[in-house]
Amino acid sequence: MSPPIPIDRLEAALARLGAEHEPPRGWETRVLAAVGAPSRRGWWFALPAMAVMAAIAIVLAIPPGRPDEPLSIQVSVTSVGPPVRGSSAHAGDRVHASATGGGRYRAIWVYRNDRELVLACPGGPSCGSTLGATTAELTLPSVGTYVFVAVTSASPLPTPHGSYDVDQAAAEQAGAQTRRWKLDAL
Repeated sequence: MSPPIPIDRLEAALARLGAEHEPPRGWETRVLAAVGAPSRRGWWFALPAMAVMAAIAIVLAIPPGRPDEPLSIQVSVTSVGPPVRGSSAHAGDRVHASATGGGRYRAIWVYRNDRELVLACPGGPSCGSTLGATTAELTLPSVGTYVFVAVTSASPLPTPHGSYDVDQAAAEQAGAQTRRWKLDAL
């Protein structure tokens, strides 16, 4: 028989390393007997804690309106007729308005000739809302001066009733901020 190869001797020595520190046989059974069976009632205490943690996670996941971001309104016109200059459009043109920033509650109100409420968002048929913006789509129904008003507040907004002046006064009385954009439809 040939002498052991040095690698075999090293592997055997490594396998024996720590053998004197092995726990005695049956140690797991003795530990479990001393501790006792796990309680099945403990998980009931975890349910309320998990519910509270889930509620906190949901509240933190929904960012409030950023108070440091000022209210703004952007209006763009898709023309169906010949091009016009400045803030003019034609009856029948498609208008997209978007309000961003401000408080938790945000709306877009659209008036024709300051006396007729044409669209109120959110809630109107061509309105959209996300956490960061409220949008309105409108086909200009007729000739006139259209005012697009972005409204925001930390508390719920008043419902518009149809007259720009009356609705603007109600918004100011409720502590809301407004921004407006004027568009003439020719």
